[in-house]
Amino acid sequence: MEKLSFGPNKRMKLSEPLDTWLSAGLRDFAVPEAVGSSARVFRLDYPPLTGEFDNYPAIKVMRPDKIDYALPLFENEVRILDKMQDVPGITPLLATGFIKVAEGEWPDEIAPLSTSLVEKSSALHLSGEAELYSTDETQDFLSHIKDRTAEGWLAFMILPRRWEDNLYLRCDSGYTRGEYHRSFSMSDALQAAVQICHILEAAHDKGIVYLDHKVLHYYWNQPREQVFVLDWNIGRFVTNGNSEEVFQFDLLQFAARALHHLMAGRQAPGSVKVGPNRPEEIQNAPERYEPIWTYDDQKRLTQDEMDVLTNALQGHYKTAADLGQDLQSLYEKRKSQA
Repeated sequence: MEKLSFGPNKRMKLSEPLDTWLSAGLRDFAVPEAVGSSARVFRLDYPPLTGEFDNYPAIKVMRPDKIDYALPLFENEVRILDKMQDVPGITPLLATGFIKVAEGEWPDEIAPLSTSLVEKSSALHLSGEAELYSTDETQDFLSHIKDRTAEGWLAFMILPRRWEDNLYLRCDSGYTRGEYHRSFSMSDALQAAVQICHILEAAHDKGIVYLDHKVLHYYWNQPREQVFVLDWNIGRFVTNGNSEEVFQFDLLQFAARALHHLMAGRQAPGSVKVGPNRPEEIQNAPERYEPIWTYDDQKRLTQDEMDVLTNALQGHYKTAADLGQDLQSLYEKRKSQA
């Protein structure tokens, strides 16, 4: 563990917010905020982690006003990322630690509408002390998290920034005005969905459920044709013996919130809305969804695609591998027809 200071004139500094991007440019589209319910996220300037090409990472800091709520979510996410670090499509931990702010107020959470307001949303003015744990010291960090937060420190994790396209911007029909498949084809959507199923299969094999399947949490790297999944804080380890039921519910939430959004440009009717979500909202979500097909859906989707999505929404798939296999078949049909 390394002790250091942070602040505007220090080697380590927090700067621009990374959790308000959605409200800045999309205010006219009534898009939900990207602000997290348990954390604030900022760009981190710290040379040992910045990299050769100034690829500034993100620092995700426990919200100081919601420590009791945020603490178990932080523990969950760090434990899950530590367990899932070798799975393709997982954004890996770069480091963890604690900070204590000595000077400065936490910045506004509303994205600036003009450059004159950027300073209000920046964390550059914050200064204080930090304790930095390497990835080899993750278990040591976890062993101290309860005591440290009780002493007024805020837990954080450092993650590489995702420069890929957020899939909300690629596939939400309200934002793209119904034209999303011009730049993100149905083949792309199916390929991303297959990869998400592989990630869920790996998570379930490790006893982990994701649960928070809003499409804001998925990013797409077009050159590599690879999907990435962020924000595992609502996820958890299943230890109470009903794993098959919980894993199936996880798959159902993926179908209603993400798969339906990828294929039809919107979430399934009745699913948990996009936005900051609390665990209980998802736990109390329906266990079956009835699709409502629009004229555009019927033009865009084949009957086979609607059938698979319907079966997924109604909970017919027991495992991520089974759903992934059917989605792979749909993807191969699309590719063969291209």
